[in-house]
Amino acid sequence: MANNKSQSSNQIDRNSLEISEFLTKRYRGVSVYGAVMILLAIGIIWTAILTAEQVQQYHEDYMALQKMKVEHRNLQIENQRLVIEQQTFSATPQIASRAVTQLGMYSPSTKDKLILQPMAAKPGDRLNIEQPTESDEAELTIQQQGGEHD
Repeated sequence: MANNKSQSSNQIDRNSLEISEFLTKRYRGVSVYGAVMILLAIGIIWTAILTAEQVQQYHEDYMALQKMKVEHRNLQIENQRLVIEQQTFSATPQIASRAVTQLGMYSPSTKDKLILQPMAAKPGDRLNIEQPTESDEAELTIQQQGGEHD
């Protein structure tokens, strides 16, 4: 058992010796150890830059979110105000008074009303419309005669 432990420790010492020898060697004038350290430094700097960019992006997104929350609250307040205004103006007396005062509307008299029914009129039926007067018929006759001469 002791022999196994000494063999494994010798193997680890040999592996460590190989790695240290590898790192101390120079290839074409460049130290492997120096190259590894430069690559690690570049990796650390690159990671730091990416982390800083992500933090900056997080701050910008958070600020945009806060602005959108404020805008959302303002839009909710505006919506509530408009709902109240709509309820105020949808009251029937309010609509009627505005129609009369602002638009000049009025309720039609029975003379101004025309009632249409979904059935066809038969000859001799009395319709609820004004009959043409003699002057209207004369004007229509003149227009028809003028159309024949053209």
